[in-house]
Amino acid sequence: MNKLISLLLVCFITVALVNADCAVDFDSDTVNSITSSQWSCLAGTNTRVIMQVWSGGYGYTSGIATAVQGAQAAGISTIDLYAFLCNQCSGNSPSSSAIQSIVSQLQNDGVSYNMLWIDVEQCDSCWGDLGDNAAFVQEAVEAAQNLGVNVGVYSSVGEWSQTVGNLSGLGVDLWYAHYDGQASFSDPDCYEFGGWTSPTMKQYDGNANQCGVSVDLDFFGSGTCSSSTGSGSGSGSTSGSTSGSTSGSTSGSGSTSGSGSTSGSGSSSGSGSSSGSGSGSSSGSGSGTSN
Repeated sequence: MNKLISLLLVCFITVALVNADCAVDFDSDTVNSITSSQWSCLAGTNTRVIMQVWSGGYGYTSGIATAVQGAQAAGISTIDLYAFLCNQCSGNSPSSSAIQSIVSQLQNDGVSYNMLWIDVEQCDSCWGDLGDNAAFVQEAVEAAQNLGVNVGVYSSVGEWSQTVGNLSGLGVDLWYAHYDGQASFSDPDCYEFGGWTSPTMKQYDGNANQCGVSVDLDFFGSGTCSSSTGSGSGSGSTSGSTSGSTSGSTSGSGSTSGSGSTSGSGSSSGSGSSSGSGSGSSSGSGSGTSN
């Protein structure tokens, strides 16, 4: 009996360790479609989820409160949010006002969350010149900090340089994208940009399906995480679900490594991404725009 109990404990601890550092993220369209049974299923594999709360010119994700409640009810312990802001998108400038709007609406909706990630990547007609873009992103980060929000940045080595140039020294957590299918931080060439030398979280697969939900797979911490699907390690970056003008943005959530670019389900993410030896850049939590 004692041996059986010991064996069961070992199995339980092993499963806990496997899932301890697993997370998934999804865009605003997906956020609004997840059922309670799917949340329960996702909670069996992940201890963290990241949901899109703001989508460029489309603004605030109206169903975010219901989605957060569903995740919490399923027992997911850490809930993060991410916001794609762009200075050429309607209702996004100044970025401090957009951040204030996000935080105020979350408070009004009674939403509790761990972190707010600022999504920095390319999309068609979303951005101005590098200097203006850098100032816009820095203002967003500082606005969140001034409001007492735990804030971080989501980007990749290629998307960062294409969008904000050599901006560095923000001093916040980094969630980076590199589609190598590896749930580890063993790719420093892909996260040593913008002044960062160590990451908090990695998006390592952007075309997965868990529990009937289209997700990106993420890894955080220092433990292990098992992947339930294959990974994409090709070239370029994937973008959002539509393309067009500056009045809106949706997030397709994803990245791949290498050079060049490919589109998600509609738009290309600008001039692609670059890096040697497949470490490339990625456009995770991608974005596209539409009228």
